[in-house]
Amino acid sequence: MSKHQKSLSSPKTYPIKRKERPWTIKPSPGPHSEENCIPLGIIIRDVLEYAENISEVKKVLEEGKCEIDGKVVRDHRFPVGIFDSLRLGEKYFRIIPHKKGFKLININKKDAGKKLCRIEDKKTVDGGKLQIIFNDGKSIMTHDEELMNLQTGTSVILSVPEKKCTETIKSEKGKEVMITNGKNRGAVASFEERKVLKGSRENRIIVSQEGKKIDLPEDIVFPIDTEKIKIEEQK
Repeated sequence: MSKHQKSLSSPKTYPIKRKERPWTIKPSPGPHSEENCIPLGIIIRDVLEYAENISEVKKVLEEGKCEIDGKVVRDHRFPVGIFDSLRLGEKYFRIIPHKKGFKLININKKDAGKKLCRIEDKKTVDGGKLQIIFNDGKSIMTHDEELMNLQTGTSVILSVPEKKCTETIKSEKGKEVMITNGKNRGAVASFEERKVLKGSRENRIIVSQEGKKIDLPEDIVFPIDTEKIKIEEQK
């Protein structure tokens, strides 16, 4: 697989000037798919404008002052995705889905220690423990009965980098959800109903937004709680 990416053919979620440079940064394999991430170097160079070129980006990263979800990252191609927390020096940001791709919001150090994740799968492993797998590739092993009973599609708040579950956010009627893809990407809606479909068909979620009901695939509906996780700029 090529390590190069032409600017003109890069995902539309990349906030770059496509005719300014013939080539852009291609993300490394990692916790988010190519279509649902921004390479770290693009955030540093094109979004925050902390550097003018890749050489300067690499120098920033070599200083070890860049963290994703509490872990130091030095790869300029590292894929950064939804609800990841980013530290650059003394500043903290959270990556939020937006109608044009992604946006970065300023957060404080305390909020940077919290990560919103959605349960994608659960597996029983040796010793009777349950492995819970999240949307960003993180996983935890647990005997906790409450966590073991959570259904897929439920969100949890993890402390990072420890990966300790501190809160659960269930899909319940009237609760907030965020749409993470499609024409309503980044919109906050109200959960109405979950339709469990037979066979290999993906479950559907009915949400209400501005008085209209929308039928969406389950994998783009993310339960949130704006009182616990900030998704807008803090004053």
